[in-house]
Amino acid sequence: MPAFEARSPKEFGAAVKHVRTGRGLTQEQLSEELGIPRLYLASLESGTPTLWATRMFRTLRRLGIRVTISYDVPAGSTGA
Repeated sequence: MPAFEARSPKEFGAAVKHVRTGRGLTQEQLSEELGIPRLYLASLESGTPTLWATRMFRTLRRLGIRVTISYDVPAGSTGA
């Protein structure tokens, strides 16, 4: 099971983008499936530092908490 460590909004967004593109999904497809605006997903993937995300990652770092994002590789797939 592949995994990423996310220590910032930028690293979290990169992990989301990596898995999405590895699954052959466009931002439009995923955002439509999730019922969120495509621009929100684009902002998330680019790691735009929102106040909430900045505070969350600052708190996690201060407490020594690590966020690991692991994901399942679909059957028959060789990548994300």
